[in-house]
Amino acid sequence: YMPSGIQVGRMRVPLGVVGIIYESRPNVTADAAALCLKSGNATLLRGGSEAYHSNQAIADSIRAGLKLAGLPLEAVQVIATTDRAAVGSMISMPEYVDVIIPRGGKGLIGRISKEARV
Repeated sequence: YMPSGIQVGRMRVPLGVVGIIYESRPNVTADAAALCLKSGNATLLRGGSEAYHSNQAIADSIRAGLKLAGLPLEAVQVIATTDRAAVGSMISMPEYVDVIIPRGGKGLIGRISKEARV
């Protein structure tokens, strides 16, 4: 409490479902999932098609850890397609995704900024 009687503190408030779209860097799968879990959010991940199998393997490992911890397996999901149309669907579903974070080059960020409805 402050001398004025106001209580000051930190409060973590989850956003909900965080959609993260990134290019072919499989380490982002683990990093993004960990940050979202730590902040109390579920995450929907869409990595580049070149790293599709690596992203799936990393996500499988994360889900195994979630199961051991007694957490919902659905808290971390990777889009299971290399079809680019999945990005368009993901960024236009505000009823399922609360925020979109693009991580990549100018082209990716520009597209998401222009087309996203989330």
